[in-house]
Amino acid sequence: MLFIRILSLLPHWLLYPFAEAAAFLGYHILSYRKKVVLENLRVSFPQKSKKEINQVARRFYRQFCQVFLEMIFAYSFKRKDWSKHAPLVNLDQIEEYLRNGQAVIIMGTHAAHWEWPAFSVSQQLDYPLEFIYKPMGSIYFDKIMLQLRTKHGGMAVSKEDSLKEIFKRRNQPRVIGIVADQLPTIKADKQWFDFLNRETAFYAGSERIAKMAGYPVFYADIKRKKRGHYEITFEQIASPPYQKSDTGIIEEYVRRLSQTVLQSPSDYLWSHKRWKYTRSEAEAI
Repeated sequence: MLFIRILSLLPHWLLYPFAEAAAFLGYHILSYRKKVVLENLRVSFPQKSKKEINQVARRFYRQFCQVFLEMIFAYSFKRKDWSKHAPLVNLDQIEEYLRNGQAVIIMGTHAAHWEWPAFSVSQQLDYPLEFIYKPMGSIYFDKIMLQLRTKHGGMAVSKEDSLKEIFKRRNQPRVIGIVADQLPTIKADKQWFDFLNRETAFYAGSERIAKMAGYPVFYADIKRKKRGHYEITFEQIASPPYQKSDTGIIEEYVRRLSQTVLQSPSDYLWSHKRWKYTRSEAEAI
């Protein structure tokens, strides 16, 4: 981590050319997951021409590399830096719940900068933040990512332990962050919705936690304003008390996520193999 600390102290303008070079290398030379990216874009935007799809793809590689560069230089950020680079908008309702002793769930996305919202919230809110994460396959890289993700105060909770850990602190006012657009494992509890021109599975865990614990739920809409600057707007999508039947939390999340992606397609994580199986394949298992 010493190397990352040193890099984080360098002027940002000096580091961005490395992200540009990495994007060029990844798209034109190494073709890093290029087939996955182009296929995801083609199916999601059938109305776009081949030229338009390639333009979105090239912009995606550029934004994707910037995200990882910005994680590095944000390592040395202080509170004032977060309020400048990732301001939080529409916090009133969240702060009111927290002041009243109520925990809240914030559902994030893999759009614009999916790492910075948790960092910014943990620095700008005077309440604990815990985020649910899925451990990486590589122990080495998982350790590095956890160090980066917890540097600014957030507490990491493994997906496998999430229910136990959340209910252990059920009555503690805090923020629970969930990036909720990941592909569920094929045997996981899931809900299906029309998303980006195909039937798509979403984890049902966020809704399950909200209903069992009685937590309000907010959507984090992340927009890229300019290089190195984002804006995070919170929109409430559900509030207790909940009915035993379907609350529509995941459905509303998917609707807002679709709007986010359509507003800025190149900012979404297209290199992820989001559609590995169909509904019929999942139901067969």
